Amino acid sequence: MILFVHGMGFSSDRDYWKDWAVPLQNELAKQSLALKDEQFGGVYYYDLVPGPKYGKGQTEGVLQIQIMGLKKRAEEELGSLRSPYAKETGAIRKLSDSIVDNFGDIFAYLYWDKTYQEVNKRLYEAIDQSNEPVHLVGYSLGSIVSFCALVENPAAARQVSHLLLLGSPLFWFKQGVARHVDLESRPAVGRFTNIAGVMDIAWPQMVPKILPGLDRNIDFIINPFNPIKGHQEYFHREEGLQAIASEVVKGWS
Repeated sequence: MILFVHGMGFSSDRDYWKDWAVPLQNELAKQSLALKDEQFGGVYYYDLVPGPKYGKGQTEGVLQIQIMGLKKRAEEELGSLRSPYAKETGAIRKLSDSIVDNFGDIFAYLYWDKTYQEVNKRLYEAIDQSNEPVHLVGYSLGSIVSFCALVENPAAARQVSHLLLLGSPLFWFKQGVARHVDLESRPAVGRFTNIAGVMDIAWPQMVPKILPGLDRNIDFIINPFNPIKGHQEYFHREEGLQAIASEVVKGWS
């Protein structure tokens, strides 16, 4: 079973994952893996986190310090790139603000222990309800949730045949993740893959430098002109679907 774990934002649609499942199912069929509709599902936890913009003026003092530090770090990283916006100070600042402000719900997950525990529990319940090995696709914040939850719970991790991190912002939030789990620990899953769209604003291509336990890392150019939009295009661009499907096929048994 392929189980999706969504990222930041808010939606009341608990079937959000169907918009991802349909194009992926079609691409898997092209790669000779025919799956039934009931072999797809999703973990829903939008109701447990406050959503984007949470980082603006509503967090406790310690989180505000974290936010300021992240913005400075983001500006430095983006300014060092050879990219269409690397020399534009205003564009760099706008992008760095977007990275942090729009990922505000990640702070709630990482720094509010009750939220952290409730979201992880939701993931464990979804895994337990599966009648077959789980191929877990954690997108954006969902990649952080999947990694943290499975490192903390080896029994749940052993039910996961393949963990795929997709568009992971772990690079920006590794300090918060390290509050809960050892970044050098490998979750007890069968296969562990990172899929990174280079120039995605989440900076997922940096994940291998943080997580030594990866079995495989896949890099591809997703959108060199719009990093924010690129972060949202993994299931809508041919390159992204091909990369995800190829890794699912390799890990399928």
